[in-house]
Amino acid sequence: MKKLLSISVLSLFVSDAFADDWRMRKFDLNGDDYITKAELVQSGCKKVGQMFDYADKNSDNLLNIREARKATHLIFKSRCPSIVVPTPAIDIRG
Repeated sequence: MKKLLSISVLSLFVSDAFADDWRMRKFDLNGDDYITKAELVQSGCKKVGQMFDYADKNSDNLLNIREARKATHLIFKSRCPSIVVPTPAIDIRG
C-alpha cells in the first residue's frame, strides 16, 4: 500500500519537458526537434530576426523546446500567423 501511495504522489511531480508541444508541431517543419529562422519565415512569421536571436539563449541558431516555450509571446503569439496555410507546389513542366 505504501508503494502505491508513493508512486501516486511521485507521478504528480513528473515534468512535461518531453511532452508534445504545439510550437514544435506547427513550426518545426523538418521534424528535427529544433526551430530555425528559416522554418519560421517559411511558416509565415514576420520580422523574427532580432527576436529569434534574443530567444536563442545558447546562440546555436536553433530554438529547442525550452527556448521556444520561453519565447511564446515574444515570437509565436505576436509575429506568426495563427493558421499556417501551406504553400502550393509549383509544377514547372507546364
